Amino acid sequence: MSDRMRVLMVMDSLSVGGTETYVLSLVKAFPRIGVQPVYAGAGGVMYEPYARAGCPIHIVELAAGSLLAPEWQEPVERALVQIMRRRRIDVVHVHQTPSGLYAAKAAAKLGIPVVMTVHGAYYPADQLRGLAEVGAVFISVSKPVEAYLARQGIASRLIPNGVDAADFYPESSAKSRESLGIAPDSQVIVYASRLAWDKASACLMLIRAAHALRQAGRERLRVVIAGDGNQFAAVKELAEAVNAEAGEAFVQLAGNQTEMRRIFNAGDLVVGTGRVALEAMACGKPVLAVGNHGYFGLVRAENREEAWQCYFGDHDSRERPDERRMAEELDAALNDPRGLAAIGEESRAWTLSRFDIQDKAVRLAALYRSLSRNAPKERG
Repeated sequence: MSDRMRVLMVMDSLSVGGTETYVLSLVKAFPRIGVQPVYAGAGGVMYEPYARAGCPIHIVELAAGSLLAPEWQEPVERALVQIMRRRRIDVVHVHQTPSGLYAAKAAAKLGIPVVMTVHGAYYPADQLRGLAEVGAVFISVSKPVEAYLARQGIASRLIPNGVDAADFYPESSAKSRESLGIAPDSQVIVYASRLAWDKASACLMLIRAAHALRQAGRERLRVVIAGDGNQFAAVKELAEAVNAEAGEAFVQLAGNQTEMRRIFNAGDLVVGTGRVALEAMACGKPVLAVGNHGYFGLVRAENREEAWQCYFGDHDSRERPDERRMAEELDAALNDPRGLAAIGEESRAWTLSRFDIQDKAVRLAALYRSLSRNAPKERG
């Protein structure tokens, strides 16, 4: 084996989302430490960013719907085996199910070790156990996910998501707002998420809370929503209704975005969870955390560690979301722009000190090398 590790990253697709953005950050960081990443999975909006990063891309249909059909499973495994042989893969790193399970089965045929990063507490237990049965080594991205896996009888290593400071940093808010057609003196709340599950519910709650603030006299308030998903239509319907009542389009739907730095920097404050919270804080933005699990609130110096422990409302939370509570906290935060700016600066320093992508890449590379050394492979 050469010193340069060859790692196959397997995902459902190259759609826009936190997992895909995290893997892209790793793809950019790995070559500097002797790891050559290769991608296998369906295509998507993020194809070009991956290609620009120098990552070889193999398009394989790994959408969950297809993989649930038995007639697709054998051809998919066969295609993955061929990719692993052709690229002389040392380690397979999977992130989703059931795609990860089929990639793990293909890797097992060749004696290639498998790493599975679990990005939330929503994975089907039987598929996680299936990965464990074929010998996958598990990584959890947060303390609640680590506990979730432990309840399934699965041990894991805690390696949080990392953020690339070269991609997420403060920029002029006026310039970012101009690109979105927003006046520079507006008060802007940014919401970014895949619009599905409870994240869509949080988005709907934010729209109603912002509408209440507008009705209470906060006329310069604007909301920018970045993301797409199976509940986009419901979000759009509510946005159009409150915009019509307000007499102007104060809620703006930006759709899927591959350049989130520009979107984050347009805001005075970002409402989000999980990786979105980390990216926004790296851009120097204060975060009001609310996610799949529930509501956390404004992330400050005194509660930042607690916010991380629940992954900013995505994997654990303080309380159930409440529209009135959200409106009150947003109103108080927007009344103190200097305080918000200070929170943003502190949040950036904390995020870069704890979640630097290069540190996470080094830890993963060490794990890959350890697994590869102890796994003789049959690629013939």
